[in-house]
Amino acid sequence: MKKMIRMAMMAAALFAVTTSVAHAQDAQQQGRGGGRGGGRNPLTIVKDSLGVTDAGILAKVDSIVKAAAAESAPLQEAARGGDADAMTKARAVTTKRNAAIKALLTPEQQTKFDALMPAGGRRGGF
Repeated sequence: MKKMIRMAMMAAALFAVTTSVAHAQDAQQQGRGGGRGGGRNPLTIVKDSLGVTDAGILAKVDSIVKAAAAESAPLQEAARGGDADAMTKARAVTTKRNAAIKALLTPEQQTKFDALMPAGGRRGGF
């Protein structure tokens, strides 16, 4: 009986360690890559950091983010291939996206949004 309890405790400890290590290595948690927009998702910033709860605004922000992601995906791929013009166009899409999101926010929220969003999209280029 003691041996079974010891094995169960060992399995629980192993599970806890494995889960915490996997969570610590999550790229999205570290602010690298992952989902849309790199490490700083504008929808997450608007919802969590700015505290916007209006479902209509959040839906508009989500559609703006998705449209910008669809527009910039081929540009980012071209930029990875060394196309400097595509990189400039992708940055312009990000700037346009951020301006459209800011138009939905109050002046106080716009200031916070600017502080939380890295200028020109992700840091470190594409």
